Amino acid sequence: MKSIRYVYFWKVFRPIIVFAIIILAGHVVPVRAELRLGVDIPTTEPLVGLASVMGNPAEYDGKAIVMKGFVSGQCASLCEFMFRDGMHTATIYPQGFKFPKLKKGKPVTIYTQVISGEGQVVFSALGLKME
Repeated sequence: MKSIRYVYFWKVFRPIIVFAIIILAGHVVPVRAELRLGVDIPTTEPLVGLASVMGNPAEYDGKAIVMKGFVSGQCASLCEFMFRDGMHTATIYPQGFKFPKLKKGKPVTIYTQVISGEGQVVFSALGLKME
């Protein structure tokens, strides 16, 4: 038979112990706040909208630009991802690094080189930052 002290101890201290474990677990488990890949994204470069690039790709041909948008999808082999900025979507290929699994809908900033050809525009990511 359980003693009265034992029952009283667990009745009083069990919620405190559970609360302490939850708080400690939050501090022990590392939280990945930000993902950075490739080269650092220049903070001095102005942001360029995807609509501007798609509207006049020849103006950006061969240039490295910074764009902000969202991940709208990724190929199964993780070789590329779909970048969305407003109504426009573009496929982004990595240059010098590999993409991990990227979460759809997450905001992303990319530093990308634009190559404009006949009828298509290729975006090669030099750097990527995701929060």
